[in-house]
Amino acid sequence: MYELYETYGHRYDLHTPPGHYQHDHQLVIDLARERGLPCRLLDVGCGSGVLVGKARAASIDAFGIDASAPMVAEARRRVSADAVRVQRMQDLDELSRYNLVVSLSWSIHYCADATELADILRRIRAALVPGGGLLLQVAHGSHLAEGWREDRETGPSGLPGDVVLRYRFRPEPSTRRLYADYAYRCESLREELEETHVLEMTDALAVARLVEQAGFNSVALWDSWRRDAFAHSGNVLIWGIRR
Repeated sequence: MYELYETYGHRYDLHTPPGHYQHDHQLVIDLARERGLPCRLLDVGCGSGVLVGKARAASIDAFGIDASAPMVAEARRRVSADAVRVQRMQDLDELSRYNLVVSLSWSIHYCADATELADILRRIRAALVPGGGLLLQVAHGSHLAEGWREDRETGPSGLPGDVVLRYRFRPEPSTRRLYADYAYRCESLREELEETHVLEMTDALAVARLVEQAGFNSVALWDSWRRDAFAHSGNVLIWGIRR
């Protein structure tokens, strides 16, 4: 488990505020409504529970799992305690329970290799009812721009720029691996962290093939939350329907 999600899991909303992924979250809510209400949703890699909270506010029966206990503790402060639980996606074992399963923010890439990812996808399929939908947000390494980027947020001090998150992505095309460098700093709390995350299978086309092989039909790749066809994005959405 990486420190950004473990030791500093309770700081996640500082450097990545709930509004950061509002368009992706709205897409999930729209897809859930298209499945027909009532809809039961599982967020794999739910983090601090932002999506689960939004979905529940939209009358969706939403739940979440995450491997990080500190992140789940934050999620339980946002939603009811029974809505989220500590569980690795590799251990998902529910059967025919959900109408929609989503995994955003590249969470699906925190796996060992293609074999483990294929098993995770089979577990997700088993957790869906027939005709249920799957939405993955994945990295496409060869489309990601090089160089450092930086987000600045208002921190506990109330001062703009008190919290800084710097990040860059370094793809390794020969292995479909992506190295993600993160540097978090909060001036007022005197906290600082630098670490590199290793993400596997960061090739959207290869992941889409695994989705099909796991038992999904109508697999589509989108460049963004607008559902535009995959062309140039490094942050791709994959949609499929359980056979």
